[in-house]
Amino acid sequence: MDKILIIHDSPAVNMLLESKLRSHGFSVETASTGKEGIEKASAVQFQLILLDYKLPDIDGSQVCRILRQEKGIKDTPIVFISAMDEDEISRILRFTEADGFIALFEGKEFIEKVKNYIRG
Repeated sequence: MDKILIIHDSPAVNMLLESKLRSHGFSVETASTGKEGIEKASAVQFQLILLDYKLPDIDGSQVCRILRQEKGIKDTPIVFISAMDEDEISRILRFTEADGFIALFEGKEFIEKVKNYIRG
């Protein structure tokens, strides 16, 4: 079973995504801060990390940079999830080591994009 870590500061978004992903057979853990996300990602091997850009303690680009330096995590796909404008996220992605972006409320396409990132 593929394991996904969601790092997002909104409990409602975490619950929504967790429910959606679990209903499609994924194992899911959540973290509500960048620090908590880094700790969880360092302790468990995930097949995908879904990362919010705007976190309360450490912004998503810093979290991504830190995770890319971790030996067991550097090859794990890290994908930003956000309700931000796609153009803004595209601009941000150029300056990070993230693998891509999925809009939070993409409906059916969300799960397909998640599967594509896990498959590589």
